[in-house]
Amino acid sequence: MSTLTYAALTTRREKASPGTSRSSSSPGVKTYVDAFAALVPAEVLSLHALIISYTTTTTADKRTTITDAGSPALHMAFYGLIVISIILYVSARIKGGQWDSWDYCRALIPPLAFVGWTMLQRSTAFDAVWPALSVEQRTTAALLLSVLLAGAASALAFQVDKKPINQMNINKAAAK
Repeated sequence: MSTLTYAALTTRREKASPGTSRSSSSPGVKTYVDAFAALVPAEVLSLHALIISYTTTTTADKRTTITDAGSPALHMAFYGLIVISIILYVSARIKGGQWDSWDYCRALIPPLAFVGWTMLQRSTAFDAVWPALSVEQRTTAALLLSVLLAGAASALAFQVDKKPINQMNINKAAAK
């Protein structure tokens, strides 16, 4: 899915009448769709894949290794992609709706999901940042993180579905 989709779903739920965004009003999908969109930050995962293609080598026996394990490029990529995922969510929410205090929590889900994805895969920017973690530690942490993030994204989607319509948003929409 996408961080931008996650922000758009939140905005549509916010603009719908309370309790209707999961069925009769836009977006008309259950809250697990929000969780799916939040947990698959496609924009930064795609950029990460492209960056990894330039910072790793694959041998004839199909082993992929990071060409420079202490690479400043991978450190910059890891933290830069975290920041980009936050910016994507924030910019889409500010453009499409009205920022509320729960958006601070929502804005953290895509970057944490990105960290989880890089923990689950091998030869990623995560390896440059935390090379000492064992496969077992990173896999366990990533799986637990994914459960927490899925629950949080669903709960936050349910919360915005129950939120009363903001009169300011109605006035903005009518002005357009």
